[in-house]
Amino acid sequence: MISLLIAIITFIFYQKLAARHGKSPWKYGILGVAIWIGVQFVFGLIYGFFGVIMDPNHYEQDIDFNSLTLVNILGWILSLAIVCSGYLYLGRRWKKISAEEPSIEKIGDKSAD
Repeated sequence: MISLLIAIITFIFYQKLAARHGKSPWKYGILGVAIWIGVQFVFGLIYGFFGVIMDPNHYEQDIDFNSLTLVNILGWILSLAIVCSGYLYLGRRWKKISAEEPSIEKIGDKSAD
């Protein structure tokens, strides 16, 4: 449930960032959610492979996927860090690109040279 809530918040933040810079909001919202889910998936795979390598009988017992564990919390923290880095990267990149583009008002202005 917490992952779903964080994914929705990620979608909204990426969507607002894209709208602020004149990009397609829903595409970048989906990008943010895809980053979130992708990092969660890769973290789960790494944890699962590590568990099987260290203890081959690791998954013979019943697993409760809905429990709040330290591994879940670490996955959320790692995913949030990567999603926030992507958000900041896109924001800085778009700001830099918009600063480099000449505006219509500056075209033909003698003082701009």
